[in-house]
Amino acid sequence: MNEFKNILFVSQELSNNSDSLEQALTLSNRNNASLIGIIICPKLPESMNKYEDVYEKSLLDKLDSEIKNCLTKIGQEAKPAIPIKIASGDKPAIQVIKTVLTDGCDLLVKETEPIEEGSKGFKALDMKLLRKSPCAIWLNRPSPKAHAKKRVAVAIDPTAKSPEEKQLTLHLLQTSRSIADGCDSQLHVISCWEYELEKYLRDHSWIQVDDERLNAEIESARSYHMEALDSLIIESGISGDITIHHINGRADDEIPLCVAELEIDILTMGTIARTGIKGLIMGNTAENILQSVQCSLVALKPDGFVSPIK
Repeated sequence: MNEFKNILFVSQELSNNSDSLEQALTLSNRNNASLIGIIICPKLPESMNKYEDVYEKSLLDKLDSEIKNCLTKIGQEAKPAIPIKIASGDKPAIQVIKTVLTDGCDLLVKETEPIEEGSKGFKALDMKLLRKSPCAIWLNRPSPKAHAKKRVAVAIDPTAKSPEEKQLTLHLLQTSRSIADGCDSQLHVISCWEYELEKYLRDHSWIQVDDERLNAEIESARSYHMEALDSLIIESGISGDITIHHINGRADDEIPLCVAELEIDILTMGTIARTGIKGLIMGNTAENILQSVQCSLVALKPDGFVSPIK
């Protein structure tokens, strides 16, 4: 993966950052990319101003120590000190996104906000970053599994309705292939199709479409979708160990189920439906999928996406 050249690591100092830091450092090394850090934290009240310097220094020292420990763990040589800044106060998502814009970052790596055991999805700050960050985001869930053993999947819709959507789909396939090469080498491609009229026409007493005709229409829809999927995979130029999961059903229902059944560790997907519109929220399908998965997420944006944050 050589597309990322300026990576931002975001720390909330809520827990040990080692798993997510290891991910950021490994990506930086593989891409020969620069790496900077930002710590988001509450601001001390004015009554505690005299402790501000010590407070911020303790946060910086802790993260610097974690970076050194991670470099030792993954066998990388010590690098020049990674620039780290502090962002304290309200609206941490805005401060992070302003750093992305100011420093020209093309990938944001962050550990997911902690959720209750057995819960799914992402909490408020992570969702704000997914909606508004102008660059790709890697939200990492800590895992005891070694990175080289992690399973990778990409969720795509091959029926692109615009050049931007097609380009994003190709980008998803290529990025996921690169991620899988650094994991267990197998890439799972998940794509869902459905013939929406089936539930309206099947066994409808008034319309009475015969089963043979309806089944032919359904098979035509399945075949069209599969051909489009095969064509995109070929056009993307990816190769290696690829397993295709062509599933009949709604994407927001079937993708989380498939991810869980395959025990996927890292899911790659696109999050924004259209481009060039400031503040455009995520599409409903993407929102539903994100709130139904328990794995790490790599979210890519289409070319031309404009963040509402200036």
